[in-house]
Amino acid sequence: MSRKVSIKIPLLRLPYTNDEVDFLKSGLEEILKSGFLTMDKKVLEFERLFSEFVGSKYSVAVNSGTSALEIPLRGFDVRGKSVIIPTNTFMATPLSVVHAGGKVTFVDVMKDNLSIDPEDLKNKLSDNTVGVIPVHIGGIISPYWDEIMQICKDHNLFVIEDAAHAHGASIGGKMAGTLGDAAAFSFYPTKVLNAAEGGMITTNSKDIYQKSLIFREHGKSDHSINVHSELGYNWRFSELHALLGIQQMYKAKKILKERRRQAALYDKLLAGVIGLNAVKIEQNISSSYYKYIVFLDPSIERSKVKMTMKDKYGVMMTGEVYSDLCHSQPVFKSHPESLNIIGSQSFPGAKFVSERQICPPLYPGLSDDEIEYVVDSLKQTVASLYKSP
Repeated sequence: MSRKVSIKIPLLRLPYTNDEVDFLKSGLEEILKSGFLTMDKKVLEFERLFSEFVGSKYSVAVNSGTSALEIPLRGFDVRGKSVIIPTNTFMATPLSVVHAGGKVTFVDVMKDNLSIDPEDLKNKLSDNTVGVIPVHIGGIISPYWDEIMQICKDHNLFVIEDAAHAHGASIGGKMAGTLGDAAAFSFYPTKVLNAAEGGMITTNSKDIYQKSLIFREHGKSDHSINVHSELGYNWRFSELHALLGIQQMYKAKKILKERRRQAALYDKLLAGVIGLNAVKIEQNISSSYYKYIVFLDPSIERSKVKMTMKDKYGVMMTGEVYSDLCHSQPVFKSHPESLNIIGSQSFPGAKFVSERQICPPLYPGLSDDEIEYVVDSLKQTVASLYKSP
């Protein structure tokens, strides 16, 4: 029988100060009195603030992170063509390619950084390949980014960053969202910056920007005229969600500072713990720490760790990134035409990542005492499950 839990740490908190609530109330009143609930001044302001934050020339707010991926893919016209994607990502990434009319070629990741393996990338290229979507898993940009980009340049491939986890992440001082031809961000409540729902396309390309505006509004080149030049969709962004996004932009630096401070505390407290190995991040990379990722020793069963942490200690471990690899999803068995299968489908790096990782809580509002409690609980749990070789 488990002992009585003295503390409870949830999956997520969304702390808003009284001043922030007042700001949102005032903004809501302004929106309601304006007569415009979608695609007006707040959306434009959110786009401007996000471009300033990332350092991109253009930003286009849309209704989801998935849309933020699909729209540039439509702009590049991937119909019948192959786009390379790591199998260790959320299903939105490959599905965006499929819905844009393309085919998915899955590639392995490196277990040390959870990013595309450049060697497997080269092995998966074909005459039908037109682009690559690297994914900044957990807010970590690949330390092999320059090599990945050179491969893409050598083969004339576009690069769309899946930056759903990477608001504020950077490599060599250059921000996620400006590293490729375009990037897609998500504002789902669990993300580093949230607007309840929504996504953002960032790019330095005027052509991609203009095409994104067209696709966002049902394919209309001129929004004042009911004439449709592209197969677009309703991917608009509301004023209400933009208001939430604006509030987040005003505190984005504070949010990132807090996440990085918490991660540094985890680094310190977990150093040298037998049975655990935190992902090491290179010095020239600044993670956004959407997740704090730790690998378990093979002798330790993840489900038992999560169950013990929850039932005995009251700690909810957050979801993995990711526990189910995309290439193994049943949907691709019923839709094999969506895949362009090339080379080995064993994906050893991704398999390691999916099976061995755990993610302790990390979010604004989590106190140092709570982090210390999480670590103490995790140490005891792992010690009880670890089997020495």
